[in-house]
Amino acid sequence: MPWNPRLPKIIARTLAVCAPDDSFSLLSLAKFAAALGRPTRVLSDGHRSAQEQVPQEFADIVVKWAGRDCRSRAVSPSER
Repeated sequence: MPWNPRLPKIIARTLAVCAPDDSFSLLSLAKFAAALGRPTRVLSDGHRSAQEQVPQEFADIVVKWAGRDCRSRAVSPSER
């Protein structure tokens, strides 16, 4: 059983981004990736609210991810 039984029910495109000094989220990042099979990124700096601490890097990661995923076709849950 996954670490959180609700995670496999997420069917939306998902990207997990956290900061290297975010002691809560960083510990869960590998579990999240394993449960969902989705991409993750760790920023170069920051704590919680990293989008405010390293906004350009955060934005670049999200825009790059969204651009790539927006052009790909939707994947049904049975194809994952």
